[in-house]
Amino acid sequence: MGITSGATFLLGFLLLAHSRKVNVMANIFLGLFVITLGLAIVEIPLFYQKISLTHPNLFEMIGLIRFLTAPFLYISILYFTSFSKKFEKKNLWHFLPFLIFLIFRFPFFITGKNFEFSYEVGRVVFFVFQIVLPLQTIIYWCLSFRRLQNHLKNVHKFSSSIKKIDLSWLKYFLLVLLFIVTGWLNLIFLSLNSLIEFTPFIYLLSVFFLAYFSLQQKEIFDFSKTELNDLSAIKEYKKENPKRVSETRMLELNDKLQILINSEKLYLDNDLSLPKLAKKMYANCNETSFVINELYGDNFYNFINKYRIEEAKNLLLSEKYNQLNILGIAYESGFNSKTTFNTTFKKLTGFSPTEFVKSNTSIVEKEF
Repeated sequence: MGITSGATFLLGFLLLAHSRKVNVMANIFLGLFVITLGLAIVEIPLFYQKISLTHPNLFEMIGLIRFLTAPFLYISILYFTSFSKKFEKKNLWHFLPFLIFLIFRFPFFITGKNFEFSYEVGRVVFFVFQIVLPLQTIIYWCLSFRRLQNHLKNVHKFSSSIKKIDLSWLKYFLLVLLFIVTGWLNLIFLSLNSLIEFTPFIYLLSVFFLAYFSLQQKEIFDFSKTELNDLSAIKEYKKENPKRVSETRMLELNDKLQILINSEKLYLDNDLSLPKLAKKMYANCNETSFVINELYGDNFYNFINKYRIEEAKNLLLSEKYNQLNILGIAYESGFNSKTTFNTTFKKLTGFSPTEFVKSNTSIVEKEF
């Protein structure tokens, strides 16, 4: 536990230092989450060393800080997945449970005595104390997971390459965290020793996992302030909603879009984004997104990658590009990830790139 808690504190402070560079607010709250997680880990050996008897105030405060752990993680995910780059006062309410319990325990910190209750009231208070923290953790876990699911849908609206910004590592961390929470609930309610023995090892692995991916994470919304405001104005597309763009304007924008796609092959730009395309069309993101939704029945990500796959199919069958491997073909057709290329190719054609080449080679041989 000592190594795990030490590694956790180190990662927390690294994230706070790293926050000056990218994903500022997200990394600050992720760092705070990791530090509070470290305190929760160190609480266990402190308990067995009877620190709770010699320093009850310290032990009590560590227990109260647990009420900050889940909110810190959720707010971090909130900023990872939000266009906003500044702390918003509306997020302060997430700290209300901590504040309530801090006020409730305040007499203990001053006098060393708790509030006095009748037996029946005391049982209710004890039950509330026992159930609130697990309940808070489960609720915030669900909110965090749903937020990441929605983020995946949102990035498809404005990016043609999502591998580095889809935050899949955070989703995997949440799944690991679910196991940790299960172990923690077991510690509180069941005390199954076989599960407890594995908990420190899982803690340590999850800390290293989080350290590697969090410190490598690039800026999610790497756009100017104007572009961020433009992107935030994009509304959810629904067929039954009134049209956001007039027919004349829509046809005008579609003509520009076709020139950029078919003549200039703008989809070959590995870092093509909705703001970049909108700028080329002399339109805003909302208009450009609507044209793609309305006329092509697709989001930006799928629209661009369909053209990239068509380009890749031509390159795979071209003798001129025989010297290129699959990764080379992927880059030449606009992708910046072999995994994304293979997945998208399979989804749109029903074949892997290799299977596609083999099937078409056999067709050519039959024709001869």
